[in-house]
Amino acid sequence: MNSKELVGAVLVLLCIGAALTSAAVFVQSVDVKNKYCIWKKYVIPDGGHLNLANPCISLTCDGKLKYLRGASCGRIAHEGIPKNCTLGKGKGIYPKCCKTQLTCH
Repeated sequence: MNSKELVGAVLVLLCIGAALTSAAVFVQSVDVKNKYCIWKKYVIPDGGHLNLANPCISLTCDGKLKYLRGASCGRIAHEGIPKNCTLGKGKGIYPKCCKTQLTCH
């Protein structure tokens, strides 16, 4: 990798970091039973948090208002990524599962 590609790769990584700090957020209504939010196969206590790998999201239960607050990985612009580089999915639960692995050949 020459110095221009290295500088480009560093700039891309900085942009990825900025994108992760501005994750996409959402609110979803949910069934609540005995102060637990029920979402798909998950049971989350009121005020509790759950980070998942697939889907790569974070959830917080608000039992009183009967909704989940969620955060997912923000979108990353692919402009500026060198042609010999790819952006791959990270490993682990949210936020480590967001696409942050830059691999250059």
